[in-house]
Amino acid sequence: MTWVALALVLAAGPADWALPGVRVHVEASEELDPDRLRALARPEVVLWLRTRSNGLRRSTAETLRLAGSAFVQVRPPLGAPALAPFVGRVGPWVEGRGLDVSRVRRWSPGRLAVDVEGQFTDELAARLRVLRPVAVRWRRGGWPAREEWVRARQFSGVELSGAGEVADCGVVPAKTRVRVRLERPRGVDEVCGLPVRVRLAPETSLAEVQQALLGHADADLEVEVGEDAGRAASVARLLDALEAATPQGRSGAR
Repeated sequence: MTWVALALVLAAGPADWALPGVRVHVEASEELDPDRLRALARPEVVLWLRTRSNGLRRSTAETLRLAGSAFVQVRPPLGAPALAPFVGRVGPWVEGRGLDVSRVRRWSPGRLAVDVEGQFTDELAARLRVLRPVAVRWRRGGWPAREEWVRARQFSGVELSGAGEVADCGVVPAKTRVRVRLERPRGVDEVCGLPVRVRLAPETSLAEVQQALLGHADADLEVEVGEDAGRAASVARLLDALEAATPQGRSGAR
């Protein structure tokens, strides 16, 4: 099913399908058509903007502030002009490997997102304590050991990806809120009761979207549009359909 078809089916979905709310993470490129990017910048959306340099157009920076929150890919070190867009709910997004954490901490405006890979070691935890990020995108490459879960749960906004297909729930401490990214919707028992983020692909069916949003109370969604204007337009229609199923959307329709 294409994004266009999925959006149309959702918009024409069953009248009794209602969502308490929805949050969608959208990864886009600064090269995306400005009007298409603006259509994605909504209160229920977290925008992740990939860039080719540390310079951001003023119009793009203004558009990002329309989203619920946004993170912009940057490459330290940053000068004062590059820091200008990072106000309010817009923050920088950095690669953790090889990062001079003390230097980044000195210029970081506070809403920092960090990509990390591999095992969640004591060294990594110490580096993150210096950075104090609000979002940690952790690509593990297999299911973490218990001591890694213990370290990771010390931080807020941790999202685990690349955990593999086999989950060992016995090593996950109680009350852990690390969010697990799924490449497709699965049953709650397969992710140990952890909150999930479901990455949607073009072939995702309506039934899978409903399962992700209605079967998982803490689920949110993730889509990637890059600089593809056609995909961005389809995702905007998907957002329209999802928003229409929330109390705010339904009251607006009435």
